[in-house]
Amino acid sequence: MSRIMVVDDEAIITSQMEDYIKMLGYEVAGIANSGEEAVDMAKKLRPDLILMDIVMRRNKIDGITASEIIKKEGDIPVIFMTAYGGDKVLERVKTAEPVGFIVKPFQENELKVAIEMALYRRDMEKRLRESEEKYRSVVNAAADAIFTVDSNGNVVFWNEAAVSLFGYSPGEAVSHRFTRFLPEAVGAELIREMEKVVSERHSDMAGKTQESLGLRRDGGEFPVEFNWTSWRVREGVFFTIIARDITERKKIEQMKSDFVSLVSHQLKTPVAGVMGCIDNMLMGLTGDLTDKQKQYLEVMQEISSRNFRVISNLLNVSRIERGIVSVDLKPWRLKTLVSLAVKGYREAVEKKRLELKIEEQPADVCVRADKDKMVEALINCVDNAVKFTEAGGITIRIGRNHTHGTVEIEDTGPGLSENAKQTLFTKKQVLQGGASVKEGCGLGLYTAREFVKLQNGRVSARSAPGKGSTFVFDMPLADGESV
Repeated sequence: MSRIMVVDDEAIITSQMEDYIKMLGYEVAGIANSGEEAVDMAKKLRPDLILMDIVMRRNKIDGITASEIIKKEGDIPVIFMTAYGGDKVLERVKTAEPVGFIVKPFQENELKVAIEMALYRRDMEKRLRESEEKYRSVVNAAADAIFTVDSNGNVVFWNEAAVSLFGYSPGEAVSHRFTRFLPEAVGAELIREMEKVVSERHSDMAGKTQESLGLRRDGGEFPVEFNWTSWRVREGVFFTIIARDITERKKIEQMKSDFVSLVSHQLKTPVAGVMGCIDNMLMGLTGDLTDKQKQYLEVMQEISSRNFRVISNLLNVSRIERGIVSVDLKPWRLKTLVSLAVKGYREAVEKKRLELKIEEQPADVCVRADKDKMVEALINCVDNAVKFTEAGGITIRIGRNHTHGTVEIEDTGPGLSENAKQTLFTKKQVLQGGASVKEGCGLGLYTAREFVKLQNGRVSARSAPGKGSTFVFDMPLADGESV
């Protein structure tokens, strides 16, 4: 049951209101006849609501002043009652922030509505405060840095983890732009994407995890991962940004990459030696071979060749992820690059009785490319086509459009499902493992994509189950002499 305190210097009014409050089903917490008494009584009784007269004769403080003191000390809601409703009184009433205001004389139903609305508002505000307190306690307990940012990119709230991570005092970031924690280019892009959301346009960045450098107050940099989302309220659009320090994760990734690079280097040399010995034996340099011996050696040759490509792809991935791959872009004829890529596969194509066709229209299409990286990318796609095509053939088409030279590698293999296409140029296949030894480690197409990207080109795939696959390279056209 809600407890209501009445403050008025006229006994007849307090008596009437006491009866009426009880009739409504509320408890009368106390009756005060002056502002001073109201302040003391409110401290002791802690009522749920106070009905406060504004003008009380022979009082040192009036109802407005008493209400301000009570609100400051106990945050108890107040409804003002007065027979004086002039502009000056109303201006003073605003400063006390009452939950209601009724003018004497008033009807009983007016008082009832005012009381019920005041108590309802009190309950809603209490629930809101409790919800906010829970939210803040959860957010402040989070290990990740959490920011609330307004539509202008200004920080309106950040949690304790953010304070610790970026090295500012709790109040320093508020009202400053979130972009102070990021490199200039990244911050500018983030603001542009947020502006799209504010104007109700689509943002490709929203909700996606991104990596960048974080900037501490002392100027120090560290690798950071962050994502953000937006939410709209009556006051406007706000953004929640969650950021985490990924320094340790980067160290582990670097260690893994260094390990892969070291092991791959150690393996590549002996595998190349084995392949050389097998080639010599098949050439007859060690004497005549029986058919059975040739058969075994050819199987060993195929396995060694596949392992050599796996090791090469592991080394390439390690170099890509460490950022140490460079390109030397020069004009090259696409026909030359394609010929180099298919050179080592003609024997495999003949053994499988496949047809290999190279079509060029128009002739002498020239692109800007790094010869070794482009040939390696093409090899990985040709290797994929030869490996999975058991009947029919492989057609390589060389062409051009207004800005790019194109290579299409089309096979008559089994094709790809929609799920397979989703991870085709990624490292997911490596982590999940191939379905068979024939599939290798799945790094070839990932390497192809990264090498082509370094040369400002694109590689994509078209495929459907039972209809083969087509890998498409788009490389920037080059002017001038080419090889």
